Amino acid sequence: MLIRWIVAFAVGLILFFVIGRLTGDNDYGVTSKKDDERSQFIKHKAIVSSWLLLIIFFIINFVFNFFNLNNERLAMVGSNYPELFYLLIAIASYYIYYWIYSRKMSN
Repeated sequence: MLIRWIVAFAVGLILFFVIGRLTGDNDYGVTSKKDDERSQFIKHKAIVSSWLLLIIFFIINFVFNFFNLNNERLAMVGSNYPELFYLLIAIASYYIYYWIYSRKMSN
């Protein structure tokens, strides 16, 4: 029981700092880092795009599951935790979209 509370507290604390780092806001995290509006706009746009990509993956997964088209969707992952695969997709797509939007906004 105590381990569950410690893990929940640690995950919450880590998420608090990660959100502050990814969004660049002073509302989250205790860092004094304040990004300019352009950088915050790029980060927010990258977050929205990565979540939309993740929603697209979920919709495709639902459609395949609903019509029973393919039962081996995540066979290439080789993990018992498909949520981890989706989390990695979200994180990787965030950084890819951040790079794309920062290149677009710098021109």
